[in-house]
Amino acid sequence: MSAPICPECREPAVESPATDIAPCWGDPPAWSHEDGSALCPVVGANGYEPAQPEFS
Repeated sequence: MSAPICPECREPAVESPATDIAPCWGDPPAWSHEDGSALCPVVGANGYEPAQPEFS
């Protein structure tokens, strides 16, 4: 299996909840950048949301 990356910035992604999401925004996304920040935003069905990782 290949390494997961953020599809927007191409940085490595880790399967660890993002630490920069305020509790009032709901549950943090399951994937984050290596520094704990949420993956880059993309436009989804409900507006902006963190991207899902790609496996390169």
